[in-house]
Amino acid sequence: MRKKELKYQLYKKRKERRWRAWSIQPLPMGAKTRGVKSYMILYLARNESINHLDMAASEQSLHIRKLSGAFSLSEFIIRDMRKYSSCRCFCVERQAIIENDADFIEALQSFQMMFSARIIVLLDGAGDNGDIVRQLTHIGVNEIVTASDESERHRQIAECLSDEGMLRQRPAVEPRALCGEADRKSISLAESLILDDTEDEQYRFDCANVKIGVIGATRRVGATTIALGLANYIQNHGGTACYASFNLNRHLGHIAEMYDFDVEEDYYTHGAVDFYEAMKPKHDYNFIVMDFGDLGHGEIRRETAKAFKDCSVHLLCGASGTRFEVADFEMALRAVKSAHPKILTYAPHPAYDELFRATVTKEPAIVIPVGDMLDYTTNAPLYKEIIQQYIVETSKRL
Repeated sequence: MRKKELKYQLYKKRKERRWRAWSIQPLPMGAKTRGVKSYMILYLARNESINHLDMAASEQSLHIRKLSGAFSLSEFIIRDMRKYSSCRCFCVERQAIIENDADFIEALQSFQMMFSARIIVLLDGAGDNGDIVRQLTHIGVNEIVTASDESERHRQIAECLSDEGMLRQRPAVEPRALCGEADRKSISLAESLILDDTEDEQYRFDCANVKIGVIGATRRVGATTIALGLANYIQNHGGTACYASFNLNRHLGHIAEMYDFDVEEDYYTHGAVDFYEAMKPKHDYNFIVMDFGDLGHGEIRRETAKAFKDCSVHLLCGASGTRFEVADFEMALRAVKSAHPKILTYAPHPAYDELFRATVTKEPAIVIPVGDMLDYTTNAPLYKEIIQQYIVETSKRL
């Protein structure tokens, strides 16, 4: 009996911390929080090559996350890469990958569909690399290190890590994988026109304090990034919005430190957006973007789903790169299906695309991965679609 009482008290405290948080004071805003490491380079290599990037990265003040051993690249991308999705460069030594060249190229194409990091490939300088270099450049991978001499290898790596990248492998017009040249030009033109048009638009809203709920099927699926980007998009296109975190991880303090937010009384501000953690917003806005984190389990899952359903707009984020992620997505959708949420995901892995469309949705909203959590331009067309019903008037930015 005593054990049941303790269990109930623990549940009650966790519930109060989240769902009665409107009246709870947040942590002191001036308190020091532990910084968040954001690795600029993810490096897969053999033990004997694991330090090849050190000198060039040090010269450019870049951080490296090193993983040594023998890897199946396709399995690593599906199972592990999302943990490192914030990296800006994905550097891989060819000899550390167990797949043959054809499967290696196919795995890199899958990576390009799912992530936006620059790909750098280190080849064996002693071998004949003509065929694989041609295959890499054909799919748009131009940062290729082929030197066997240590000083030349260092020079090539430094060039690959530079802002401009390696220019010697880059064709005058970069090919786009999986489509012809004419298609590539039309797709790129259409994308640029849509983005340019959206960037110039300003909206007028008559709504007040519309709650937009953002929730993840599981952890680390981009719900917080979507919520932050959406709040910034609204604020930068004529509306007013705040970000309110009800995430049990309470990581807003880490984000504020990473992006150098300003402190206003007991909440944060940055770029005209107000950020609240576990408290009621102090002002009126057109939109309150509410980040619920992930659905959780047990009673927490039920309470989270209930609060999510009370919002006016519902966004369910999830991963679709593995069979297990699709299954988690399906279970999360069942918990909030009555709210008819909009389904947001990165491009489903080709192997599980059919399963995803059969069990989750046939028409997901595809999210483009971003490295900057405050980015509001990359997924601008999606953000506009989310708030379209509340737009009263559209004008062009002067």
